[in-house]
Amino acid sequence: MSPLLLFLGAVGVLAVALLMIAVPPRMIRGVAVSFAFVAASFGLATNAPDIIRQVSSVAAIGVLVLSLVRSRAARSGGVRFWAVAVWWGYVSLGVLLTGSYGSIRIVLYFGLAALAAYVASSLAQAELRLVYGTVAGLAALQVALAALEVLVLPEPVWGYTGFVRYNPFVGDVYARAQGTFGHPIVFAVFCGIAVIVAWSNPARWSPKWRLTNLTVAVVGLGLSGTRSAVAAVAVGLLLHVALNSSLTAWLRSAVGVGAVIVVLLNIDIGIGTIVANLLDSGSWSHRLGALESVSQLMARPPLEAWFGNGFGSENQLYDRGLMQQIYLRAVDNMLVYALGTMGVVGLVALLAFWVVAFCFADRTVKAVLAMLFAMFFSFDLFTWMNAGVLASLMIALPRTARPAPGLVAPPGEPALLTA
Repeated sequence: MSPLLLFLGAVGVLAVALLMIAVPPRMIRGVAVSFAFVAASFGLATNAPDIIRQVSSVAAIGVLVLSLVRSRAARSGGVRFWAVAVWWGYVSLGVLLTGSYGSIRIVLYFGLAALAAYVASSLAQAELRLVYGTVAGLAALQVALAALEVLVLPEPVWGYTGFVRYNPFVGDVYARAQGTFGHPIVFAVFCGIAVIVAWSNPARWSPKWRLTNLTVAVVGLGLSGTRSAVAAVAVGLLLHVALNSSLTAWLRSAVGVGAVIVVLLNIDIGIGTIVANLLDSGSWSHRLGALESVSQLMARPPLEAWFGNGFGSENQLYDRGLMQQIYLRAVDNMLVYALGTMGVVGLVALLAFWVVAFCFADRTVKAVLAMLFAMFFSFDLFTWMNAGVLASLMIALPRTARPAPGLVAPPGEPALLTA
């Protein structure tokens, strides 16, 4: 790493620290959580240079800790934060006992995810609006970068992971975009989060801004070329509609969704071809291989079957022929990954984590959780540091149906309405 880049990184960290000191205490946690979103989006990709990941993680941790020192919020926490903390704590314990993942990552990844969730859990209403605005702004930046990546740049910012993946939505003419997330699927997951945020509109944007943000995020999904993400986002949106407490509004939303489906089915955009290609593709066969491995994973010696060999130990499974996948060494199924690396107990812990978080979330976060869970069946999401941090942040955001714990919005400031 060049001295100039290190110097610029130090200057950047100092500038952020000074900015944080200048931010009013009532907004400090919102700024810190927004910074964590930015750091996860731009600097925590698995294939980013080590120094970039480390600086991004340390900077995010520093900003989050500073926000705790300066904030006037009374408390953080809540059931969903504790669900996040227990999950990453269990993962960390397994890593410490088995040495499967590297102790430094416990702090830079698991520690950051838990700390970010802790700070996010106490955001006030104005801070929540700032965070949701940051998600929309980041989506716009990433989609613009993705368009440049496809049309102008010779390769993505952090390069390709393994090989070039082509976009099935445009007949495999262009490569799938990935922004600074390091993988098209992680980019698609973030765009999916942005779609759900724009659709549910917890920040109460005007119709014009809401439509703009929704359009940008949908374009990002298209640029990612990720068919499974499109299906997962549909699951999240349908759940959001179904959870509408007003029957009249539910019917109106259902009619709107039905109308869109009818339009899509009656114009030739190749949906049938896309589905057929997905079923015939190597990626589908690869993911089926993960499911076919379950019986062998369950047949391991009892102690290993119950507890595995620790998060990050999937290479051992491939070396021993326990994973029935021939394309590459990637499980591409978070549930099978948990079973393989952390055993039955790890899989149960993951499912319990998701159920608890879902039960205590508002409609927006429930839709995000449904979308992420759908992605579990086609991607080992938490093996990517940026995806794990982003998921932890979204899960811990306070409910918008009632005042968030911590700061109270100043008199006259509009409250965040139910999402």
